Amino acid sequence: MFGLSADDTVTSRLRYWSVTSPETLAFVYVTPDGQRFVYTRKELFSMSRRAASWLHKRNVCKNDVVLCLVPTSPEQMLIAFGTALLGATVMCTEVQYRDGSDILPLMKTGDVTAVVVDETDQQAIAALQTFITNLSAPSVISEAVPSLKSVIFCNRFSQLSFLVAVAAEEEGDLADVSPDDVTTIFSTSESGLKTDVHYNPSSFGCDIFYERADESSYAKFLMDLLKKESVDSAVILPPTIKTLLARADLLQCDVTWRLPLIITGGSAVRTDVARAIGPLTSELRVVYGCTEAGFVSYKAYKDPSKVVNFNCGKPVNGMAVKIVDDNLREVPPNTKGEVMIKHNGFFTGYLKQPDLTADATPEDGWFRPRDLAYINDEGDLFVEGRQSEAIAIGSLMMYPQLLESHLMKCPGVHDVAVVAIPDKDFENIPCVCVVQDPRPEAQRVVPDDLLRACAEYFQESFLQVNKEAELSVPKVCLVFDKFPLNPNGKVQRGALRALAVDRLGLNDN
Repeated sequence: MFGLSADDTVTSRLRYWSVTSPETLAFVYVTPDGQRFVYTRKELFSMSRRAASWLHKRNVCKNDVVLCLVPTSPEQMLIAFGTALLGATVMCTEVQYRDGSDILPLMKTGDVTAVVVDETDQQAIAALQTFITNLSAPSVISEAVPSLKSVIFCNRFSQLSFLVAVAAEEEGDLADVSPDDVTTIFSTSESGLKTDVHYNPSSFGCDIFYERADESSYAKFLMDLLKKESVDSAVILPPTIKTLLARADLLQCDVTWRLPLIITGGSAVRTDVARAIGPLTSELRVVYGCTEAGFVSYKAYKDPSKVVNFNCGKPVNGMAVKIVDDNLREVPPNTKGEVMIKHNGFFTGYLKQPDLTADATPEDGWFRPRDLAYINDEGDLFVEGRQSEAIAIGSLMMYPQLLESHLMKCPGVHDVAVVAIPDKDFENIPCVCVVQDPRPEAQRVVPDDLLRACAEYFQESFLQVNKEAELSVPKVCLVFDKFPLNPNGKVQRGALRALAVDRLGLNDN
């Protein structure tokens, strides 16, 4: 497809683009203060080779594993491609915890040999110092990560910045790489473990990235960016779509403009995003996929009234899905169970996690993402959420996604998530967490009304009343200004649960 072959590598593909379409834009990066970095395919290959020289002078060699802590930026892109051209492996992430407890397991598992960090990122540096005592030494020593050899500082903001330094380098020699070499180690959103994959670039358009503006100006910055760059299609997650829809002032200032296509997914997609069709986009495409298997299915909508909760459409060419029960037996249409994906070989396993890999691949050629779903009579896949989001109440498992969809219809609700809070008798009980609709004309959220809606929902849902079923009806509703999100824009349910527990004073229970 698109000229790719089984023998392609990152190096061969970058070289191919630089020769066949050298002046085609490959990468645009825009900052809130108006800076714009642009690279054609020829420039991208040249700068990537120069970045490889810069890294090689800092002792990065073939088969090394480089952890890049530089955020999404031109610098991160060149570090990633430069590492690949050296025949080394890269994994890109950001530090979330002050003590580095989120990156330390990744470094151990990945046998990281070098870390690249922005020298102005004090949070990342402080986190590294918790387990690397001689951070600035030419050769570092870490008992926690024995494989680590060096920490490389990337200067992003001074006159002698990384980009200036790289541009002054000679184009380095290209390492002899094989399609079977591991180029990128991805992090999965649920487990925090690393997925060992062979990565080949397959984007043939121009990718536009941006530095996130502060919360107050983010919506305007993003809208202006989409218009100014004449974006044809944009991947926008549901929380951001709702943020844009809440800004009537931005939507009304230019009623003639709309995106040709918005692609959304990343979490259970509900009808509340249907309002994007018209004001924001001509077409909304709901996609389902995962890091391990890639793009699996999609459903395209051009009429907001046709949008259906959780519908992710039919599998794309080359992919297949089925729904199975707890014994991995395929179930009839309209029966809920677990998704199984017949994958394309993209996923080769979880790095140094044979038990987890075996659990995720119980049948040859099939991947088990632990997503709850069903397939209707027309063959559309409906994905309701992750098994890990289920709330255990005694012997009952409560899956919150359908209740959340019901509550999204309540006045004043911008976003909602139901999380577990501790209970001395039943281990957990559900707690409704809600974000107020920020539009000035929106009604105010009334927690008691939401709890009443929960009771009505469960009264209609349960065929038999029992103690655990009664406990499934939330008795607590908390209103938040915003939910904690991960770098990919997904709600961090664990962090939200911790906030709820803290607000309710349940830490000591």
